[in-house]
Amino acid sequence: MKNVLFAAAALVVAAGLAQAAPSVYNDAENDLFDNGFSNLDIKSVSVDNDASNIYIKVETRGYANWTKYMLYFNASTASDFTPSNAWARPVNLTTNISHYVGSWVDAGSANQQNWSWDGFNWNLDNTTDNNQSQIGSNIVMFTISRAALGLTNLGDVLLFDVATSGGGSGDPGVDHLSRSDMATTGWGEPSTSGNFLAYTMQVPTPGSLALIGMGGLLAARRRR
Repeated sequence: MKNVLFAAAALVVAAGLAQAAPSVYNDAENDLFDNGFSNLDIKSVSVDNDASNIYIKVETRGYANWTKYMLYFNASTASDFTPSNAWARPVNLTTNISHYVGSWVDAGSANQQNWSWDGFNWNLDNTTDNNQSQIGSNIVMFTISRAALGLTNLGDVLLFDVATSGGGSGDPGVDHLSRSDMATTGWGEPSTSGNFLAYTMQVPTPGSLALIGMGGLLAARRRR
C-alpha cells in the first residue's frame, strides 16, 4: 500500500505542474479615440499555459459581439518574421511577428483563424470552432496550440500584443494592450502598437510530465 501511495503522490505532483499560474497584463481604460466603444476598450489580458495549449483571456470594459480580436505573436523559436498581419489591417507593429490569430466573435463557426508566416506569405494553418469562447460578461478566451507556435519547451518566450477592432477590412486596432494611450485617432487612421509584452512558458512538456510520473513509479518499485 505504501508503494502505491508513493506512486500516486508522484502523479499528483505531476498533475499540479500541468497548469501554470496566469500572468495578468493590465491596460489603461478610456484610452480610445471614442470611449463610447466600451467593447473595444481592453482592461486586461491574462495568459497561462498547460503542456499542450496557451490560454489568452481578453477582458474589455464592455461587450458587443461585433468586436473583432487580433492577436499578434513573435515566437522565440520561429525563423521567419514580418511587420504585416494576415488580415492586412492598417496596423503598424513595433515588433515583427511570426503568427497571427484573428477572431469574429459573432461568427457561428470557424470563428478563430490561426495563421503563420513562412518568410514569403501568410498561411492559414486552420480555422477552429469554439477555440474562442465568452467566459464572462466581458471576457473572451482564446485557446492556441503550443505546438503550432513552436513553443513546446519550458522557458520558451512569446512576445505578443492584443488589439480590438471593428468588422471593416480597413479598420485599425482601436485599442492595443501594448499601449496605455490612444493607438489610433480614428477609424480611417492606422494604429501603432507599443512594445510587445512577454510571456514565458511555465510548465513541462507532456514528455517531462510522463518522466515525473515514471520516476515516482520507479522509486516505489525500488522500495518493494
